[in-house]
Amino acid sequence: MPESDDLLAVARPEPGPLSDGTAAFPFDPPVRGADGELRWDALVYAVEPGYRPLMLDLRVPAERPAEGAPLVVWVHGGGWVHGSRRRRAPHLHQNRVVERIVAAGFAVALVDYRLAAEAALPAGVLDVQAAVRWLRAQAGLFGLDGSRVALWGESAGAHLSLLAGLCRRLEAEPPVGEATDRSAEVQAVVDWYGPSDLVAMSPSPVDAESEELGDGEAGGDVFAILLRDTTWTRDELSPVRYVRPDGPAVFVAHGKDDQLVPVEQSRILHDALVAARVDAEYVETAGDHVFVGAPVVPEVTDASISFLRRVLAERRLGAPRPLDPQTADMEERMAATGMWPLLEAPPEVARERGVVMRRDFYPPRPFPLVSVADDVVPGPAGDIPIRVQRPPQPTDVTLLYVHGGGWVIGDLDSHQGSAARLAATAGAVVVQVDYRLAPEHPFPAGLDDCRAVAEWVLEHIDRFGGDRSRFVVAGDSAGGNLAAVLTQEFVDRGIPVAAQFLVYPSTDLRGDTSADVRSLYLGADADALAADPRVSPVLAPTLAALPPTVIGIGAHDFLHADTLDYAAALRAAGVPLVFREFPTLDHGFFSFGSVSPAAEAAADLVCRDLHRLLHRCTA
Repeated sequence: MPESDDLLAVARPEPGPLSDGTAAFPFDPPVRGADGELRWDALVYAVEPGYRPLMLDLRVPAERPAEGAPLVVWVHGGGWVHGSRRRRAPHLHQNRVVERIVAAGFAVALVDYRLAAEAALPAGVLDVQAAVRWLRAQAGLFGLDGSRVALWGESAGAHLSLLAGLCRRLEAEPPVGEATDRSAEVQAVVDWYGPSDLVAMSPSPVDAESEELGDGEAGGDVFAILLRDTTWTRDELSPVRYVRPDGPAVFVAHGKDDQLVPVEQSRILHDALVAARVDAEYVETAGDHVFVGAPVVPEVTDASISFLRRVLAERRLGAPRPLDPQTADMEERMAATGMWPLLEAPPEVARERGVVMRRDFYPPRPFPLVSVADDVVPGPAGDIPIRVQRPPQPTDVTLLYVHGGGWVIGDLDSHQGSAARLAATAGAVVVQVDYRLAPEHPFPAGLDDCRAVAEWVLEHIDRFGGDRSRFVVAGDSAGGNLAAVLTQEFVDRGIPVAAQFLVYPSTDLRGDTSADVRSLYLGADADALAADPRVSPVLAPTLAALPPTVIGIGAHDFLHADTLDYAAALRAAGVPLVFREFPTLDHGFFSFGSVSPAAEAAADLVCRDLHRLLHRCTA
C-alpha cells in the first residue's frame, strides 16, 4: 500500500489515444486539503461511446490502515435530472458532511452519473456500479481498501444507491465501464431521504433542497423525464422490490416533515428490511427534505458514520457469508417434521414426502403463462409424459427442462414452478420431461428418456418455438447433470444447441458428495460408471464445442466445489459462460423464491441471464 508521500506522485500527466478508454485522460497529482486529506479531481472512471466521460473526485484521508482506507461512494441528488458531483445541497455543504466522512477515516469518491434526460434508467445506476468497479481496480494506486465499499446517496442519489446495492436484475444488464472483471457488490448503503417505492410516489417537480423548481422549464414532472425512455416500470425501478437478506447493510435517515419525498417512503423500506432480516438502522428526525429546518445534520452524519464503522469492520468483499436466514428457518422447520432431508428415506417414501414439503414449506409462486398443457411422447420403454408451458410473449425459443431430485424423486408437478419461471422470464416455450427414476430404472434409463423427448421435440419443432437452431437444454441438480450430458451428446452428433442452462448441476459423481445417490442411480457398477462422461460430464474429452452456458450455484451448496470445477473446465475450453455464485444460498434455491427474497432474486437473475443470451437485449 503506498505511503502518503508516494500517493502525492499518483498522476497521469499526458493524455493517451482515445482507444485507451479511461487511460486516455490525464489527471494531476493530488493536493492536500485543509484537514490533510489528499484530493484528486476529475478522475475519469468510465467512457461510454456517445456520452461525455464520467468523472469522480476522490478524497483520501492522510491517516489510513495499512490495507487502505474503506471507501464511501457519494451519489448526489437532484431529482435524477439535476445535480453534479461538484454540487452538494447548501444545507449539506454548510454542515461539511463529506469532510466529516473523510475526517472519520473513510475515503470518499464523489461521482457523476448520467442524468435521466441524458440516458434512460437504469443507466445512472449502472454508472454508479461502474465507479465502484473502477475504484476497486485502482484501489492499490489510490490507497483504498476495495474489500470495504459503501454507497452514500441523498434523495435521488439514495434511490440510485439502493438500486445499485440491492437489485440483482442489474447484473443481467450489459455493464458500463472497463473493470468488468471486478465486483460491483457493496457492503453497505446509506440512504438519506431517498424514494424507495416509485409506485407509491405521486408525480412531483424536481427539487434539490426544497427549492421548489416548479412545473415550468426549470423542472417539470420529474417522472415524465425519469420514465420517458426506460424499459423498466415504476415497480421495477423501486428499490423496495429488491430487498433481500443477502444484500448490503442499510442505514436509512429521513426528516418526518419532508414535503418532497414523503417519510413513508423510508418507513416502507425499513419495514421491508426488517422483515427480510437485513442489518439495518433507521433514524427519523425533524426537518424537511435534506433535513432543512432542523439542526440535525451533524447528528445524522455521525450516526451514519458509526453504522459504517461497525458494518465495514464486520463485512468484506469475498468473506464467507452465513446461510440466508429465510432458507435456514425453512430448512429447520422441515427437519423438525422428521421428513427432511428427503433422500434419507426409501425412494417411495421420499417421493411422498417431497409432495408434502413443497406444499407446506415452499409452494411455487405463480408466473404469467399463455398455457400449460400435458402430453406424452413415445420413448424407449413406453410413453413419456411431458408438460408444455408457453410464455405470454411470442418466442422462437424451445427449452427442454429436466428436473432435479437425485435421479430418485421429482416429476412434472415438483418443478412446474421452476419451468414456469423459465418460460415467463427467459422467454421460451418450456417442455418438461418426466423421465424414469432410479432405483427402479437405473442409468441410462433417465438419460434415454430425455434424449427421446429432445429428439421428438426437434422433429416437431413447429408445435413449439418453431426454430431448431433456438433449442435450449436446461436442468437443475440431477436434472442439470442429465442436461449437461445430453448437450454434450447432441453437440458431438452435430445437433445444434443454442444454450445450456444449469442450476447447481451434479457434474462429477466420483466424489463423496454423490455417494448417497450414486448407487441408487447407477446400480451395481456405480463406482465404475461414475468415471463415464455420460455420468460425470466434467470428464468429457473436450468441452470446446459446447454452446453458451448459464450456471447458478449457492456457496453453501454441497455441489459447490463440483460446479466450480465444471465452470473452470468450460472457461478453459473457451465456452462462453455466465457463472453466478450466490454467497448466502444453498441447494434448492431455484425452488425457494416464495420463501426467500434472496433465492427469488437469484433465480430471477439467472433466468434473465438466459434471456439476455438468447434474445440479445438488455431486459
